[in-house]
Amino acid sequence: MKSIEIFPVTIFQEKVYRNDYLQDLLIDEILEASDKLIIPEDWSTNKLKTSYCGEPPGYEIISRNLPALKKCYLRTIDSFFDQHYTIAIDDNLVWYNVYQDGEYQELHDHLGDPLVPAHFSCIHFLSYDKKNHSPPQFKDPLSQIRNLSLELDSNRCGDYYTPQVEEGDLIMFPSYLQHAVLPCIKTNYPRITLSFNLRVLEYGNHRSS
Repeated sequence: MKSIEIFPVTIFQEKVYRNDYLQDLLIDEILEASDKLIIPEDWSTNKLKTSYCGEPPGYEIISRNLPALKKCYLRTIDSFFDQHYTIAIDDNLVWYNVYQDGEYQELHDHLGDPLVPAHFSCIHFLSYDKKNHSPPQFKDPLSQIRNLSLELDSNRCGDYYTPQVEEGDLIMFPSYLQHAVLPCIKTNYPRITLSFNLRVLEYGNHRSS
């Protein structure tokens, strides 16, 4: 019997270019500012700290270091796209999340503004302890219309897929793909991720910006 998989969902995983440099640049400053951050009103959790709202000091940290971040991220993701695509990082949608004891994030996607939707999104695991921190759990986008999964992947459990990640990894995925973060185990080592959205601007000569 032949098995044919159609319309698969692909995620990409790579080590971030110069992750150690970004750690030295950002971690201390992020932790110092984390207690001053505001949770967006439309998020159903108050169990994390995020710069997503764009308020100081979180926005200032990102804005000041945006050139370095974009340089490292574009270098990292360049191999994910072939030479025919022009891609850009949305400068207004680069943010960080800090998770500590018991903190988590609810199921969500990164589609953003429907008038200017994101095409792909990325998560950079800037500070991550794989023994005590939870990787993201991605929800099968077909789960609502499919009750039976025939997948044999050991990382898959029902309607969710959990990738194995390490500190310094970056995962890129379609922005419509919902995902969540389970509560972190008590540890003195914070889970810090940076996220950003990508748009494919045109199909033609390959450029990154």
